[in-house]
Amino acid sequence: MARTFVFLFIVFSTFSYADADDSPQSDKVITHKNETICKSTFSQKMISQQMTFSNQANASDVRRIAERKIAAARKKFADTGSYCDAAQVLMNFEPESLSGQDGDAQFKEQ
Repeated sequence: MARTFVFLFIVFSTFSYADADDSPQSDKVITHKNETICKSTFSQKMISQQMTFSNQANASDVRRIAERKIAAARKKFADTGSYCDAAQVLMNFEPESLSGQDGDAQFKEQ
């Protein structure tokens, strides 16, 4: 009987814990720990985009997209101070246009 009770307690505790994360605000809570995780994610994604941008073997449009993502993430971080927001931009940003803008790098066609 005691084993059955413990088993059911564990099962119900697990399901109630899993349901706790379904609240709409759960993904909006920013804590120091979340920012630490996001800082690591941001750093990895930023380095990846920098490598894409710097690799002259990549096509100019691939490099331009990386350049736009880097600029958008830097702006988001400057505006919000949040690594989570900046990492989200690096992962999801899609530029509206690849046409030249002030400050863009000039790529040589190879």
